[in-house]
Amino acid sequence: MPQYNWNEISDSETEVLIKKINALSSFDMFTPGRSHLMIAELPFYSKFKLLQATTFSSIPPVTMQYLINGSGDDAEVIKMDGTREPIFENNSRGGLILNAQTVVPYATFVLDAVQTEQGSLRLVEKVDEETFTDTPTPQQRKEVTHLIRPAKVTETADGFNLDVIMLYGDSVYRADLEVKKDGFIEIKEEELLAEGLPIRPIFLE
Repeated sequence: MPQYNWNEISDSETEVLIKKINALSSFDMFTPGRSHLMIAELPFYSKFKLLQATTFSSIPPVTMQYLINGSGDDAEVIKMDGTREPIFENNSRGGLILNAQTVVPYATFVLDAVQTEQGSLRLVEKVDEETFTDTPTPQQRKEVTHLIRPAKVTETADGFNLDVIMLYGDSVYRADLEVKKDGFIEIKEEELLAEGLPIRPIFLE
């Protein structure tokens, strides 16, 4: 999961936001006192921030993410639904900032937002404690460490091309991503580099 600098939300703001996020679901999933809300800046948006809400009323706890613009009663909240659509459909309203510094964090965010049976696509640039879900053998650790590298960014007339390493399920892929100026992302090509590795994502739900 991408690394964000999470900040706590005040109790009064939490109550207002819980009403707004419950309105986006078919039932009131979150209740004040049994929920924890955090917010993080997103370097690729001037208006949107990322809101993460966890409810402890269920076992196990459920965590949902939302895009949020503004604060308090005026806040606009957009539910992330496990697809790319909420991001792509609202980029123009979020003040999307795409440049050589933000395009990789943005692509990481979009891929991470898409949930499948195998988990999300994880764009990785370095090996850290979140890379492995089980303890790798020395050989597996060496193999994954050898494959993972920083993304290569090329600016084009209508956006950026990225040459990246992705983790998906138990496999490592190299992929070419095309990122348009409006934020639309397409995977142009992918090749399997290794499989059967202890890198499966952990499911929160």
